Amino acid sequence: RAMGSVTERVDSLIAAGDLDSVAGVCDEFEIVAGGAGNVPEWPHATHVLSRMLAGDLERARCVLERAPEHLREHDPELRAVHAVLAPMIDGDHPAVHAAAGAHAWSPRCAPLVASLIERYRAATLDLLSRAYTTASCAHVAACLGVTVEEAVAQGVGMGWSLGEDGMFGVVRRKVDDQHEALGMDAVEKLSAMMVHVADIAGPDEDEE
Repeated sequence: RAMGSVTERVDSLIAAGDLDSVAGVCDEFEIVAGGAGNVPEWPHATHVLSRMLAGDLERARCVLERAPEHLREHDPELRAVHAVLAPMIDGDHPAVHAAAGAHAWSPRCAPLVASLIERYRAATLDLLSRAYTTASCAHVAACLGVTVEEAVAQGVGMGWSLGEDGMFGVVRRKVDDQHEALGMDAVEKLSAMMVHVADIAGPDEDEE
């Protein structure tokens, strides 16, 4: 009964486009069930994705670890969620997009993944605008998981200039308050990752 209730609630929320409410519903029903492991058909992948969408990667990791071991090892969708979560925690932007695009997501998970990646791209653009004054189109495309042409469109849309050498002149966004300053660890991770990308693609990016 609990399982039927949670899937009906989750499916209803997803159908209505209310993706941000999915995490709370899953948490609530997990408490009622005395643990997701007590319900054989619990929607583990959906629960983890909903926590990722909420921006709480640590809780997403905990939800994943509460799933039965045999599912973590053998369930294709749960493994695919883990493949997205792990590089997201590590700040490996290209790997996140590669993992998200490598799996044929179920109808229940697909909207969550699509929204997650959309928000992740927006956050990445914001990080790039804080971390760099110049960036190559190829590197921006790798971070966003898009083609170079799409990266050009998004960069120009952010107000960045594009040189003939394929380098963006990034309009660096000012960190205005303490709350935003706390996010600079993410900028440092992005900077380190971009150095790694540069090592692979060639030295065509400058960090201020």
